[in-house]
Amino acid sequence: MAPDFSSIKPGSQQSPSATAAPTPTSSAKTTETKGLKAAFDRLPSWFKYGLVILLVVTILGSILAGLDGGSSESDTVRTGHGPNSITNGVPHGYDHTEAGAQTAAANFVQAVSQIALGRVTAADLKNNLVGEGASDALIAIVEDNVSHSEETVMNNIPVLVNVTDYSDDRAVVSVWAVSASQSDLSGTGKISVLTVWSTTTVTLEWEDGDWKAVDWAFRSGPEPEEVSFPEGDSTLAEFGANGLYTFFVE
Repeated sequence: MAPDFSSIKPGSQQSPSATAAPTPTSSAKTTETKGLKAAFDRLPSWFKYGLVILLVVTILGSILAGLDGGSSESDTVRTGHGPNSITNGVPHGYDHTEAGAQTAAANFVQAVSQIALGRVTAADLKNNLVGEGASDALIAIVEDNVSHSEETVMNNIPVLVNVTDYSDDRAVVSVWAVSASQSDLSGTGKISVLTVWSTTTVTLEWEDGDWKAVDWAFRSGPEPEEVSFPEGDSTLAEFGANGLYTFFVE
């Protein structure tokens, strides 16, 4: 039967009634969303807070890693003024600054003592920390270092470091240090401990982008009780460097 349009007047905006098609809905999706919300609401409060904290820490870690330029190499180290690298137990790569020269001198004094323990070779020390124009005295202390027995423990610890002369290509650094050693007393199994105070003056030159040792002077002392009020001509009469670090190198 044809539709009846008789009731519609000309110009009228009316139109025949029609039933609109329902908007399709996903009952499965709604049920899934409600199920997840209900499951989250059932979680303990402490667990919810933990998830939030973990998310914040992860985001901050990603931001800081990006600012730091990514991960560092496993064989690369970095302190305030160097070293930047360690090669076969020898730290090297120092800043072209007075502080970099101080650090290089302190590390050189310690590295020399490691030769006697068999932990660093003279060749590696010369390749990384000794300059081309090194004096005979410095070469001798590097090559002729007396080896200790395997039962000996020895550490050389810088206490005060002073720069007595500095320019862009040369630095003279005084290192007051204490050496502490342990050894078996005549094979008896009884451990003896010996401490020795010394002052080492290291002359360094800026060579191939690094501070290199070229001369060396050593003397015993002074003992701590001798320098409570050091004389004016003593290097200890001037303020030394802060922030010395000593670290183990395997």
